[in-house]
Amino acid sequence: MQLLSFIKKRSISAVVSIVSLLLITNAVLIYHNKNIMVRNAAIIRKSDEITGNVNGLVVELLHNLEMGIRGYGVTKDVNLLGPTLDAIKVVDNRFDNIKTALDSQQYDVVPLENLRKAYHDYMDFVLEMKKAADLDSMQRFKAMMKEDRGLQVFLKWVDTGIKIMDYEKGIKAEANIEYQSAVNNNLYLQAFILLIGLPTLGFVIYKIQNDDRQRQLLLMKLEENNRKYIFDPGTAIEATNPEEVIGNSIVNLQQANEFIENIAEGKYTAEWTGLNDANEALNKTSLAGRLTNMRAQLKQMKREEERRLWTNEGLNGFSEIVRNNQSNLMELSNSAIRFLTQYLGAQQGGLFVLREEGEDSYLELAACYAFDRKKFMERRIDIGVGLIGQAYLEGETTLLTKLPQGYTYITSGMGEATPGCLVIVPMKYNDKIEAIIEIASLEKLEDHQISFLEKAGEFIASALQSVRTTEKMQQLLSVSQRQTEEMRATEEELRQNLEELQATQEAMIRKQEELNNMRGEDR
Repeated sequence: MQLLSFIKKRSISAVVSIVSLLLITNAVLIYHNKNIMVRNAAIIRKSDEITGNVNGLVVELLHNLEMGIRGYGVTKDVNLLGPTLDAIKVVDNRFDNIKTALDSQQYDVVPLENLRKAYHDYMDFVLEMKKAADLDSMQRFKAMMKEDRGLQVFLKWVDTGIKIMDYEKGIKAEANIEYQSAVNNNLYLQAFILLIGLPTLGFVIYKIQNDDRQRQLLLMKLEENNRKYIFDPGTAIEATNPEEVIGNSIVNLQQANEFIENIAEGKYTAEWTGLNDANEALNKTSLAGRLTNMRAQLKQMKREEERRLWTNEGLNGFSEIVRNNQSNLMELSNSAIRFLTQYLGAQQGGLFVLREEGEDSYLELAACYAFDRKKFMERRIDIGVGLIGQAYLEGETTLLTKLPQGYTYITSGMGEATPGCLVIVPMKYNDKIEAIIEIASLEKLEDHQISFLEKAGEFIASALQSVRTTEKMQQLLSVSQRQTEEMRATEEELRQNLEELQATQEAMIRKQEELNNMRGEDR
């Protein structure tokens, strides 16, 4: 038994060694023959290319040179001259290609250069024929045609070109012989390997069958893990086709890689192909499910970040407007309502400022944007009256998606339309409502837009308080200045009265002294 096992092991080693040696030999010889075939195929292609280029000197270039100038001379049609001009442009390039190829073959190119000169002479002659045709010198043109210079060039080509093509035929014949020899060597080698390999076929078949059973178990395990850890399509498991199982694994891994790359690049609209409502529950813990959940979270984070940036940019722009206009209530109101309405993408807007006259308080329309004039014929709204007055009392934002009949209309080139959304926001600062803003939009405003409007309201409320404080200070300053002037006038009047009183006293004293003197004299 041990001897049989030893022989079996040795035989397998021998078979493997022989097959390995044959494969190595086969690879070396195939590589060698391949180099021969490639080299000779290149020689054949190059020879065909040279032959084609040499033959093209007559078939294409010389023919085009003659036919174009003849047609032009007879009809004066510039389009017929095109082949001649095109041929002149490529003559040198064609000769350079032939010369370069022949130089690599160590062929004497002096006759080729002489043929090039003959072509150049003929091209100069053709251009002289064109000049004669342009000058309507038809007799001279006909005389030049009769010289048949093209025939001379053709004869020159026959003397040079035929030799080149014969030379290339010889090279090509030798290359074909070597090429076919390499092909035959490969055939012989393959036949020999086939003859040696047949005895091992039975052993290989047995080994394959045994390995196939193991492979099926591995495939089943691979498919189960693929569904468990990567993606489960929810279909029946069929692990009989290795290519399909491995292909599915590769596709899933590729899809996971692409999915991750898309997420890394910020493309949160990426979808996992095949993931649907039917198999969503099966993929809660799989890579597909986890990546999808992560994408949804990142998408939400991106949306929140975009909204945050949108809000910050809007508040920065709005604060700039408030700073630039906080000394002028009218400009502040108009600029603020215009900016907010446009930034929110709404169609209408109105700003109502709190007015306090003694114990009487009411809301007054300070500015509006794109509203129908009929809506605000009365600029004053009493506290608690209507939606705006009620919003002031409640001190909370009001959002309506169904407006009262006839409340307002949005006018456009298409006619009038009822807004799809109306938001009324009390503008507070230090818990005091300074104004009410009303925005009407065809589309419903989102939560972050309403939040932005409330934050912007704080800027306006603060600015309004500042304006009111400034106005009160100016009023107090004006009263103080007026009182100061009045006090100065009073002081001046008192000073004058005092001076008059002093003068009166002095006069009375003088009269008293005079009276006393008169009494003394009487005594």
